[in-house]
Amino acid sequence: MSDHETAPTRYDALLAAMPVALAVGGVAGAVLSVPFVVGLAGGSLPASGLLGYALFVDPPEGA
Repeated sequence: MSDHETAPTRYDALLAAMPVALAVGGVAGAVLSVPFVVGLAGGSLPASGLLGYALFVDPPEGA
């Protein structure tokens, strides 16, 4: 790790939000009376939207 710390970026938040959306869908599928696969599919929709936003709408520049 380097000597200087950097603040989290928008992309760090996007990367953190994607598995959260999937986890919420999985928990909903386990707790509610919908099939587990339907819960995961419901959680994958916002995760896919976040991925699409991060890749195509506001892609990172430079590295």
